[in-house]
Amino acid sequence: MTPPATTHQPNILVMDDEPMTRKILQLCLEKDFGVVMKDDGMAGMAWIESGAPVDLVLADLHMPHLNGKEFLSVLRSSNLYGDLPVIILSGSEESNERIQCLELGADDFMTKPFNPQEVIAKVKAVLRRSRR
Repeated sequence: MTPPATTHQPNILVMDDEPMTRKILQLCLEKDFGVVMKDDGMAGMAWIESGAPVDLVLADLHMPHLNGKEFLSVLRSSNLYGDLPVIILSGSEESNERIQCLELGADDFMTKPFNPQEVIAKVKAVLRRSRR
């Protein structure tokens, strides 16, 4: 009898400086994904550059050390990680912020507070698109 095929559980890197937001995201994502938490963009970029497996990044727009826009610019200019899917989270509903993030290469944008089920649905949708 053949053992069941192992399925790869996608790894999500969550970068947010708000502990409560990180906790909520961890709780809603950990059932379906491997989840790694970082409290700022610089720590998240270091994690990615360490070679750790990351399939998608959820990044807060307003973080210390390397904010969401700066993170997108650094990531998209990389030959190694430039295609990594990124969803930006923000407490701002400013259309200009969303447009700038999407133009910088974000795959999606969500405003806080968010519906945890919508986060899961968007993560799955972006992962589906990125695998094509």
